[in-house]
Amino acid sequence: MTKFDDWYYRCADVQSAGGKAVPQCEVAQIAQVKQGEQNVNVLTLAIAKTAPEEGKKEGGLLLTALVPLNVVLPVGLGLAADGKDVAALAYRNCNQAGCWAQQKLDAKMLGALEKSDAGEARLRLMNGQNVNLKFSLKGLSKALAELQKPSKA
Repeated sequence: MTKFDDWYYRCADVQSAGGKAVPQCEVAQIAQVKQGEQNVNVLTLAIAKTAPEEGKKEGGLLLTALVPLNVVLPVGLGLAADGKDVAALAYRNCNQAGCWAQQKLDAKMLGALEKSDAGEARLRLMNGQNVNLKFSLKGLSKALAELQKPSKA
C-alpha cells in the first residue's frame, strides 16, 4: 500500500476467470468520525480501473462509495468538490457493511475532483436529516496517476 497525502493506492491479487491471479488495484480513502472513544467509518471511497469495453484499449474508472445503513435510498448520494456538485450516485445495494453506490467517472467529474482540495458526500438519513460528509481530495491526482500506469503483469 502506498500513501499519496490523504489517498491510498493498494493492490490485491484476485482470481481471473482462467484461474490466474491478477492484481486488482484501487485508490481509496476512508473518512471517520469519533463516537465516544472509537473512530467510526462514515464514508469509504474507492476508484478502480474497469475492464476495457469491446473495441477499446483502456478501461474507464469506477468510483465506489460505501456509507452507513439508514440512508434514504431514492435520494442517492451526492458528491461535490470545493462546494460544486460533481456527481449523483444511485445506491446499488445495502448489506451488513453499509450501502454501496457506484458511478463511472467521466473526464469532467475526474477533472473537478483532481483540481479541488475538499470533497463532500451528501446523503439523507431515514430520520430526514441531511448529512454532509467531508473528505480530502489532496493526493488524489497523484494516486490516480499511479493507478493509470500500465500494469506490470
